[in-house]
Amino acid sequence: MATARTVRLAGFFAALALAGCVDRKFVIESNVPNAQVYIDNKPVGAAPAYSTFQYYGHYTITVVHPGYETVVKRQHVAAPWYAYPPFDFFAEAIWPFPIRDTRRYYIELYEATPTRTDDLLNRADALRQRGALLPQAERPAAPRPPVVPPPVAPATGPGPVVPNVTPGP
Repeated sequence: MATARTVRLAGFFAALALAGCVDRKFVIESNVPNAQVYIDNKPVGAAPAYSTFQYYGHYTITVVHPGYETVVKRQHVAAPWYAYPPFDFFAEAIWPFPIRDTRRYYIELYEATPTRTDDLLNRADALRQRGALLPQAERPAAPRPPVVPPPVAPATGPGPVVPNVTPGP
């Protein structure tokens, strides 16, 4: 009789251990297929990208694709009611059914405007002229002397034995 009770208790605790699970997932979609998605500077994959997350708070979502402006979005992921104590214990450990928390974000990319070469050259020339008008330094900084490592002290103690040889005639 004690064995049957022990088996039932072990089964109950095993079911309790398997129960309760919160599955948190991001789904990042974009108007450009295969745009690369990064969450907190970690690559997630091509859009639509799926990634799990562990905590609620702020995340930085970056979407990149050649020929399009890079979009960096700081996204706040608000915690649901079951993420606050004491409900979080029940949701994570005791609740018999899995809870799925999927956060979907749509990020729209816009085509990058090509940089005109003549505009770039004009701005570089203007910057060069502005630099030429800057006043010269009154006293230029003297070059630093080279850093010389400190001398190494000779090792003390017995060294190799050198025979005493006197020079011959």
